[in-house]
Amino acid sequence: MEYNRLIFNGFSFFMLLITGLNTVTAQETLRPMIWVKPADKQTILKDIEQNKWKTDYYHAFVERLQTDLNEYKKHPKAYLSLLPFDLSQQTKGQIPRFKIILDAEKDAASKRKKLQHYLKTGIDCGIIYYLTGEEKYAEYSATVFYTFMKSMLQVAPSTEVLNGGWIYQDNHLREAREIGAQIPILYDFIYPYLKKGGTAYDFSKNTNESVAIAEAEMLFKTYIDLAINHGLINCNWPVLESASLVGNALALNSVTERNYYLKYYLEKDTTRQDALPKVAKVFKDSGNWPESLNYSNGVTGLTVYLMTLLTKTYPSLNLGIKYPEVVKALTVPYDLTYPNKDETVIFGDGHRHFDNNYDGYEIAYLLGKMENSIPLMTEFGSLIKSGLATKDYDRSKLNERSYEAHPYFDEPLKLLWYVAKVEGEAKDYPKPTTNVLPFAGIVIQRNLSETNKPEDGLMSFVGGGAFVHGHASGMNMELYGKGYVLGSKAGRTAYTTLDHENYYRLFASHNTVIVNGASRGEGGWSNNAINAVKKEALEPEAGQAPVSKNNSFSITSFVDDKGDKDEAKQLRTMAIVRTSATTGYYIDVYKSKSSLPNEYHDYIYHNIGDALGFIGQSKNITLNQDANRYMAKADDKWVRNKAYKNPGWHYFKDVHTSEYYAKNVDALFTAKMLGDSGVNMRLFIPGAENREYTKVIAPASLESAKAYVKKTTPTLVIRKTGEAWQMPFAVVYEPFAGNKLEGSVIAVDALKNGGLFKGFVVESKVDSKNIKQLIITQDNDYAVFEDKLLVIKFKGSYSVISLDDKGEVTAIYIGSGSELSYQKWQLKSSDGKPMAL
Repeated sequence: MEYNRLIFNGFSFFMLLITGLNTVTAQETLRPMIWVKPADKQTILKDIEQNKWKTDYYHAFVERLQTDLNEYKKHPKAYLSLLPFDLSQQTKGQIPRFKIILDAEKDAASKRKKLQHYLKTGIDCGIIYYLTGEEKYAEYSATVFYTFMKSMLQVAPSTEVLNGGWIYQDNHLREAREIGAQIPILYDFIYPYLKKGGTAYDFSKNTNESVAIAEAEMLFKTYIDLAINHGLINCNWPVLESASLVGNALALNSVTERNYYLKYYLEKDTTRQDALPKVAKVFKDSGNWPESLNYSNGVTGLTVYLMTLLTKTYPSLNLGIKYPEVVKALTVPYDLTYPNKDETVIFGDGHRHFDNNYDGYEIAYLLGKMENSIPLMTEFGSLIKSGLATKDYDRSKLNERSYEAHPYFDEPLKLLWYVAKVEGEAKDYPKPTTNVLPFAGIVIQRNLSETNKPEDGLMSFVGGGAFVHGHASGMNMELYGKGYVLGSKAGRTAYTTLDHENYYRLFASHNTVIVNGASRGEGGWSNNAINAVKKEALEPEAGQAPVSKNNSFSITSFVDDKGDKDEAKQLRTMAIVRTSATTGYYIDVYKSKSSLPNEYHDYIYHNIGDALGFIGQSKNITLNQDANRYMAKADDKWVRNKAYKNPGWHYFKDVHTSEYYAKNVDALFTAKMLGDSGVNMRLFIPGAENREYTKVIAPASLESAKAYVKKTTPTLVIRKTGEAWQMPFAVVYEPFAGNKLEGSVIAVDALKNGGLFKGFVVESKVDSKNIKQLIITQDNDYAVFEDKLLVIKFKGSYSVISLDDKGEVTAIYIGSGSELSYQKWQLKSSDGKPMAL
């Protein structure tokens, strides 16, 4: 390793440094200088005075500190003694060392919260001292810093390099965010007070003491060492540790040392820490940080914060201009949200709930202003102004203190960084019709209604891939309807638990196809890696305007070949067909075939709700209890994070299965507790030979609508014995609301050519008018469908012909194709290449 490692191998070395270094010979540093400089103060005070939102925020910010200040002033020893000290190790006349905090301890969270509370209050008091010069704030902050310093320097850091910390001996990753990132910020604000002779209260001696700069710098260098030489790379760990690395490097007085250590963020990777250029390249190559959204959002926000901090300190860096892909990623989660605006697609260990990252937008806006970047200021200024206009965002609101594992900067930077008056146009940001997120294999389609009501929007996605915190999902999909994600991925539960690792992470918890009962992940993150779902066709292309306001489609492919008993290739066509401002349906055609003999394929669809039933003519399907159907792997060995009971369907309960049933099937999921009068999802499934239909109760979909988050999930499984390619799983899904249990779609039949499936005939009744749609879906743009009876010919992947009740054409949509003729209509691309129109 290039880095000349700081060797802190024991208590004796700490004591040598404590007793031998009392002065620092270094270049003079004018402080504060990490978040702000002395020259910034007057502008900040003027903004507070002249802008009501900032005035209100400032008063709330100051008011929150008073309880701690009063308690400290009244009984300083009692107040400080509430910190988690190890009194069994105390030396008389010396502040005791902190207790070592280990993850497994029952009171670990409360001890961590106490440490964070004092540090965050100390930072806030330091800020108010910086702005007002009132020494009561500096006295408090200096005492907190001094107490932490004296206590911590009695503890030898862990020498375990994977995740060994200092006070959190088995979790530096967390400590870097909760303590390491805060220590240098606190010091930076009290340095002017200390430099002019300010003291800290030593409660063990009941005296006021000076803070030795040499001892303070030992804190900083220890956290620098832990960041550079502990942890993992090629995941989010290096970024989560970087706020500690950068802050502690900037806290050093020596410019030479400061610049040396900053290189390990700005330039140089180590075997335990990734630098910004490597991190930014990942964003550029993947379109986002390649983990599930809750993790990628944290990485993006932290990286933009550090880029802004360093550009503010060293303007010539221009890190926003240098790494625009990182700043752009702040908007990715918004583009993945459903029409209800507060839920997002989930993949891997992600969560469903969505909030705009206004703190990130504010910091990105400042970065754009510093760099005179019109694109950044325009984009993030408008996002901020739009949030203010809709009351979704309140700049004057002081949020409750968070004690999550996150560096502390969002709240105080409202005072110090946020531009008082943001320029930008408030507008309703339209979400694109289609999006892609290649690292997760995700392809999204949405159709927002002209009514602008979330319940009238439509949206689906297909996806799956291998990434950190990923799941073995296969080619998964989700469906939205009437304001809710109805066809939902099951979500996640507590890490390392039996249920999480053997159901929620595996194929059976997704809306996918399991091949030969053997689909699984293998290798990669937690031995759960799968091949990435690949986009084969998409209209419109991601971010582009659609050619039709009523139609879009995608074709994706997947190779299911982990392990040695599935060996399948798959193709999935998903489409949205809107029939009015309030009605529409989804098309799902899933093809799957294995190269192994005796193949069989199981199509799984979960829908939150109360019940699943067969209706219409198919209500006569006979179902028999089949308790052993999915139990073959139930007794497989489970090894945490390594070996699982794939594919996870032994969790299915109340299993009832039909004999082979070849006729059309009409199924209905009901969710009576959604909306004003219930929300339903109806499935129209054209019949095929060698199919069995199974109703099961699956575990709860834990990232679903509140009414169903703790309830089991009704689920349909369709098994096709033999290949499922020539006659694939083909379903029309229609979401609708109300008690009548019927939507706008009346009937669905298959379009066939030579006995092979080629699409659907969908009949609907909309606004008292009958309409018919001929939907042709094929594997590629060179396939040809021809029906002489219907007088139709199509060369291409996907098309929709809409007819009125008289059989007259009202619309023709070609998603991708080079030729279509229907009765008197003839369309052909001029160059013979596929087109969309």
